[in-house]
Amino acid sequence: MTLKVSSIKRSVTSLVILITTISVALACLVLSFNFIHDTHQRLLRQTDEVASFVAANANAFMVYNQADSAERWLKSFKSSPLIKHIHLYRHDPDSDSLSFFASYYAEQEAPIPVRFERAKTLIQARFTDNYVESARPLMVEDSLQGYVYIRTSRTDYDQAQVFSLAISIAITTASLILSWLMSLWLRRIITQPLDEMVESIQDIARDKQYDTALHEFELQELDRVANAFNSLLSRIQQHIKRQEQAERQASDLNAELELQVKQRTQMLFESNQELQQALASAHQYQNELVQAEKMQSLAKLVSGVAHEVNTPVGLAVTSTSILQDHLLSMKQKFAEKKLTSQEFQRYMTSFDENLALISRNIRRTADLISNFSKLSMDQFSDEDRPVLISKFWAEIEQSLRNRHPELANVQLVAEFPDELTVSVRPGPLNQVISQLVQNALQHAFTHTAQPRIKFEFNYHAMEDSAERGELELNYSDNGDGIPDELIKVVFDPFVTTKRSHGAAGLGLHLVYNLVVHALQGQISLASQSQQGTEFHITMPVRHVAASK
Repeated sequence: MTLKVSSIKRSVTSLVILITTISVALACLVLSFNFIHDTHQRLLRQTDEVASFVAANANAFMVYNQADSAERWLKSFKSSPLIKHIHLYRHDPDSDSLSFFASYYAEQEAPIPVRFERAKTLIQARFTDNYVESARPLMVEDSLQGYVYIRTSRTDYDQAQVFSLAISIAITTASLILSWLMSLWLRRIITQPLDEMVESIQDIARDKQYDTALHEFELQELDRVANAFNSLLSRIQQHIKRQEQAERQASDLNAELELQVKQRTQMLFESNQELQQALASAHQYQNELVQAEKMQSLAKLVSGVAHEVNTPVGLAVTSTSILQDHLLSMKQKFAEKKLTSQEFQRYMTSFDENLALISRNIRRTADLISNFSKLSMDQFSDEDRPVLISKFWAEIEQSLRNRHPELANVQLVAEFPDELTVSVRPGPLNQVISQLVQNALQHAFTHTAQPRIKFEFNYHAMEDSAERGELELNYSDNGDGIPDELIKVVFDPFVTTKRSHGAAGLGLHLVYNLVVHALQGQISLASQSQQGTEFHITMPVRHVAASK
């Protein structure tokens, strides 16, 4: 039976492709596993570190029962995209139960229910379907004060898996193509000279021309075979010489490699130095940029104030100059006894018009100065005091209708719980409501047939305290809405669409400052063109029980 042996060409091709594919696949598998495992461990470690950090810094808030301060402190984590939810639970040593103390959740994330049992059982970070969870007890001198519960994003881990799979597929495919091309090159390099040698040996054997020597080949292996065929002794000598030459080349190559390693190490050190210098320059540039932003904001405010005040003042100055010129002309004609009754009447009419223009612009200037002064929160020096919302709203509504007769054509309503009484600063709250109504009357109802303004007051108590809570004020109207291009800048100063009608663009800027600074609250906006506008305002308050 004849045994068929596969050709060298096919063997080289198969061997190169097989070895390359196996090597690349194993390398990709190992690297992918290490990368995914490192990402997994890193997320667990980061979650535990965040939990430990929050636990170490939250003790003071828990001991002194400063839930509001804890809430504000937790908001500092919004700069970290890793952290999604943080809960602080307070421990009651008498009942050995937990109660909600403070929380934080990132943007685009909804609040989550309490995790009392999970906070007690989590001793180290672990993965869930969508997050990485961890918890830490809050201890003060071996006394349990509560727990901190953390949820972080596992997006990096999921992306690491997808990324590793994609890279492995791409590298394996590229290696298959490269190995196939390399096998073609090896087949041409190896098999063509080998075929020539076989033909020469066959010719020598067939013709018995033993004195014919094989010619030299470019490949060392085939050249060695040819030299062995020509002369065994010469082949041995040549083999020794080539061996010595190979050792020298290896030694030279090692020396060259060491030199290259030193050179590249030096280059790496220099690159690190350059990177450190670049980082220092970047920090300096960042500080300069922050200062430039501050100066730009100040310049914008000064420019806006100058522009708004300059217009009425300029008109008043111009009218005054015209009035002086007419008065001088009238005096000259009166002195010369040339002043007729018609000219006197014309001068009087001009005086009335210019004086009215001066009066209007001076009033406008005074209003602008008054609006600018309202931007300072120092004017609201009143302290928190109990306010009955129903009585408070009745007074505000009466004041608004007296100041704005056009409210007779607007449905102004308010909804609030009966006998709701909270301790709040009434001055800033009154100003917020008044500014919202004034802004709506000036901008909202240009194309609205039946204008409507609605206010809703709601109180939400904190879980750990019935007296401390949050007053929620919702404003809505059915007006024209705010244009999309103004949504992001509507709370900036001097932003208005009615500047030609005397608007200064300070109303919503004042509302924002009052809510955030005077009332220590938050405000958000939702509006669409021709679909009305909504403002959502929340502020910390203290609930006052109704007197019987």
